[in-house]
Amino acid sequence: MLKKLALIIFCFILVVVAAGCNTKNQTEPNTPQDPKANAIMNEFQALTQKDTSPEEVADFINNNIADVSKEDAAKMVDEFESIQIEFLPQIESVIFETDMQNKINKEYKSITEQTDINDPELKELITKTKISGYKVETAEGMYFPVIDYEFYKNFSAHVTNDMQDYIDIMAEESNEVPAKDAALVISWDEIVNRALNQEDFIETHSDSIKIDEIKQLHQKYVTFTLYGANNTPLFSYDAKTIDPEAKDAYLSAVANGGNSEFIKTLEGFLDVVKNNDDKLTNQVEQYRTDVSKKYSTTS
Repeated sequence: MLKKLALIIFCFILVVVAAGCNTKNQTEPNTPQDPKANAIMNEFQALTQKDTSPEEVADFINNNIADVSKEDAAKMVDEFESIQIEFLPQIESVIFETDMQNKINKEYKSITEQTDINDPELKELITKTKISGYKVETAEGMYFPVIDYEFYKNFSAHVTNDMQDYIDIMAEESNEVPAKDAALVISWDEIVNRALNQEDFIETHSDSIKIDEIKQLHQKYVTFTLYGANNTPLFSYDAKTIDPEAKDAYLSAVANGGNSEFIKTLEGFLDVVKNNDDKLTNQVEQYRTDVSKKYSTTS
């Protein structure tokens, strides 16, 4: 009887200890947050809630990004991009002034080659534009500011993998834009390569905070692939035949592109085009329309 009672008491003690351990595990936090990192993120949040310029935000990030987690660093960079987009019209209003357009036109070579700018007002504007993460581009005889994603590479070592890949993709876009004056200025091969890189991002980083932006960009490149641009059409306006360089680039991509969804779409497109003697027919047009709808609903 005493042995039985002792066994019951022992079992009861084990239950109490186990319950206590479980309660401790539930109430104790996982990994304590770094107080310095928390303070930085609180300060960053306060900074961005004010009417703060991109220059100030960029300076704050440069000075503090190494002291926060990769996830928080990615949040900082994402917020910086939002502020740049929001601030862009203010920079545009200055650059679009006729007097400033004339000054940029006179010294555009110095601006692009980053050599000395003679006009003091223009020099101050370009300097401010640069340290704020913008650069000046031109199209159709106008000069305008765009986000310079090469600037973001200052942050790449400190952010998450998806943000690093996002920066690489967007830097490629801003370093060499795909189209100007309604014409493609990169090769058909490059269009396919960029589309494949974007597709890889979508598949690899499906939960990224930048997934929507890359999906929209990918949709644009699907359109480039199937249509070209107004002044660089995939099918000639007169004979309605496919551009031979584009066809060669697409055949090469299909031969070497593996099992990607984009390559399957491109392969199907080439089959339809081949069945229609390389000409733009109603059947080819319908294929393009169906693909465009498919990508617009998944973006």
